[in-house]
Amino acid sequence: MQLQNELLRQRVIRYVMERKCLSGGFCFYKLEEPNGSDTWFALSILNLLYYEFRDESTVNYLRAMQHPDGSYDGIYSAFYSIKSLSLLGVDPVEDPRPYILRNLGSYRFDARRLPAEVISLFKRTSFLVDLYETTGLDTGNDVHDNIIEFILRFRNEDGGFGYLRSTLHETSKALEMLQRLGYPLDGLGAESFIGRCETPVTGFTDIPHTSLGYLEFVHAGVLASHLLAHRPQYSKQCAAFVLNCQNRNGGFSRTPHGGIATMEDTWHAVHALMHLGPWSE
Repeated sequence: MQLQNELLRQRVIRYVMERKCLSGGFCFYKLEEPNGSDTWFALSILNLLYYEFRDESTVNYLRAMQHPDGSYDGIYSAFYSIKSLSLLGVDPVEDPRPYILRNLGSYRFDARRLPAEVISLFKRTSFLVDLYETTGLDTGNDVHDNIIEFILRFRNEDGGFGYLRSTLHETSKALEMLQRLGYPLDGLGAESFIGRCETPVTGFTDIPHTSLGYLEFVHAGVLASHLLAHRPQYSKQCAAFVLNCQNRNGGFSRTPHGGIATMEDTWHAVHALMHLGPWSE
């Protein structure tokens, strides 16, 4: 799906390309300080917009994130490097699968001991599940089934997912992981929970019976709806909210009320608009 018009597409592409570093990679605040996260989001945006991007310096930057023994500084670095290189059609220098396999067990966590600054229960787990699926690791059914069982522990009676209470953000993450792992989403009751997160003001909110609207909430609702083949009740409001988050520089911020545009928020916007295309017309 394309964005609503070519002008919007070109503005987003220009925003991304203006943040390319000369040494390779991307940095949303336009300094020569590339980072894996911004590079992954930038390349994903360009891919969603069908923009052909080839840059040897970016390939070299991403490959340099891997150590000579095939390891990385952490699973996040591994994700950003491996997934970004995949979008560029090239492989890491060394086979990353042994490193991923060694770290696969860290998909588990104790929700009661997570630091207060952690904003997503499933971030690390979702990265591991993505790498597990996309690199074709064959670890046997026990690991596959154990990951599914762990995710389902966070399913609540209302059909949503989360610790202590369900949130749209965690529910969307959980559904995406379960789909990657081949688990049927029918019968989870998630569609009912997602419906209770819909609001006529912003399209979606994170917790039922609240009205706080942020771009990542709308993205989570749109993605979850897409995974369940559910048409959002307020699809036009979703699209309007997203479009109103675009800044003059072409990027997107969390809210329509100002704020700095970031590469991550711009990815949220573009990814949401891609899925909203057939629903918001």
